[in-house]
Amino acid sequence: MSGLEVSVNREKDRTILRVAGELDFSNINQLQQEIERQETKTIEIDCSALQFMDSSGAGLLLSIARVLNQQNRILEITHIPEHIYHDLDIIGVFRVLESFKASRPTGGN
Repeated sequence: MSGLEVSVNREKDRTILRVAGELDFSNINQLQQEIERQETKTIEIDCSALQFMDSSGAGLLLSIARVLNQQNRILEITHIPEHIYHDLDIIGVFRVLESFKASRPTGGN
């Protein structure tokens, strides 16, 4: 597996984390730690450059969504590549995210 790159862009009360490469068990802590550093109301994870995500990456997204929801913060997962969106849909990630009113996935179009 290749690595994961995370770039951070802050805009007022929003942080955009652009993830590139592969999100898997070997590097989920890298993304989790970067998310935990952020204090903005909204955290957007831009997946446009993401090539691969395994089930541990999906689990991390659900865990982060739950924590942010408890803090009355918003998680937006955007620009999800079609092949990743399809896999996340099959395993039910979006149904769970929809239960958190503050989580908004987009992509797969």
